[in-house]
Amino acid sequence: MQELGEKGSPHPLPLYDSKKPSPSAGRMRKYQQLALTVIAAVSLVAFLFYKHEYERLRYTLEYLDTFGEPPEPSDVENINCGSNIHNLLTTPPADWVQVTSDLQVYSAFWDDQIGIGEPRIRVLAAARVSSEAPQDLGCLVWFESENEAVVGSCKVEAAPDRSHGHSTKEANVKVMFLLCAADDPRLMLSQTPHQVQLKVGTEEPSQPVFIHQSEGLKTVADRSTVCVLPPTIPFASIRVVEFIAYHHILGVHRFVLYGTVLTPLARALLDQYGDQIAIQYEEKLFSSGRHFHLSESVVHRVVELDCVYRHRDVQENVLVLGVDQYLILPDRPTLQATLITLGAARRPYKDVAQFHLTSQQVCIDQQHKHSHSQEAALLLAHPVHTTGPSVEAGVAILRPHLMNSVFTGPSNNQHVSVSTASVRQFVSCPTEPHQDTQHLPSNKKFVEKVHKSLLYRKWIINN
Repeated sequence: MQELGEKGSPHPLPLYDSKKPSPSAGRMRKYQQLALTVIAAVSLVAFLFYKHEYERLRYTLEYLDTFGEPPEPSDVENINCGSNIHNLLTTPPADWVQVTSDLQVYSAFWDDQIGIGEPRIRVLAAARVSSEAPQDLGCLVWFESENEAVVGSCKVEAAPDRSHGHSTKEANVKVMFLLCAADDPRLMLSQTPHQVQLKVGTEEPSQPVFIHQSEGLKTVADRSTVCVLPPTIPFASIRVVEFIAYHHILGVHRFVLYGTVLTPLARALLDQYGDQIAIQYEEKLFSSGRHFHLSESVVHRVVELDCVYRHRDVQENVLVLGVDQYLILPDRPTLQATLITLGAARRPYKDVAQFHLTSQQVCIDQQHKHSHSQEAALLLAHPVHTTGPSVEAGVAILRPHLMNSVFTGPSNNQHVSVSTASVRQFVSCPTEPHQDTQHLPSNKKFVEKVHKSLLYRKWIINN
């Protein structure tokens, strides 16, 4: 019963909000929860990625503090992982073999004329100018399928001097080819010989000469070889290390060394670190004074012919240099880039058989030459004096796959300007004073790269 004076409420107040949530509000809360979940997941991934990169950077800095900076890209490019490529003896050994008192041979090559014509064995030989070629010159050819040597005959083919090359006209020894073949033509057409012996009449045959097998034109683009002439005097190990390291920076990965070029330290460094810097090297005997003396021009001609024939199926460019000669490229970082630039002018560079280079003799003052600092160890790091005019001294970049145009008849030749490429040869300075001291700025970048090269750094450690 209500108290007097109080009015009863027709609609009593509810104890709680009886309004129910709408379906749209529930969906909104679900979207908010999904968005928060996505943000949390993205934040977690970002945190893990940041932590991974931080740890990787920390490990990299610790590695650099411990082992130093990595080598230049030129030191490690084209490395064949898992294979031993240094001192790769892919071609038969060579040295002078005496046939008669006036005739000796150096190397032999299987010449199948690319499947056209008659196969034959091309033997590189040298003979005295005063002597006549033997009329009854024969050979013994060895095949894998035959238990005994097969009798054959040989004929002489002249090896004329290369255009703008080293002239051998004044020498008392001439360079020639002996073209030999077995008397049984079926064996020459069906099999490839591996050794040949030369003989005159009924005399005893010579020592066997291994035959280098070159089959077809299998040229690999952008591959260059430097063949090093046999030295007349011994070189210090730093001279060999600087020569190989410098030309390796220019893009040369294969070196063929004739005679006693390598010192024990240089050979040990190449054997131990050749894989890391992708350098292949071969050593070829060259005992030129064994039977009769060979002049400098004859030695250069024999090495050039042997090098070109030896690499005509695997290399695109061949350059024959002495240890004291350096290829100078002022504008381009590599030899191949220079050749491409040369070919952009008139004709494609791949059609040019030989690029003639200008040589400049330079010398270093004795006070710089006898400095014992590591910085002064490199020839290229010194100021130099020019000793005479720039001339074409027979150095050229040869194209082995263009054999016919290089050595017979007219060929596509191209003269290279000094501003594009040249050869610098270091010689002893005359006694008179010089006024033309100069240091070519174009060498500075290469000197820095030689200093950073692995081969030179290892020489510093082991010297």
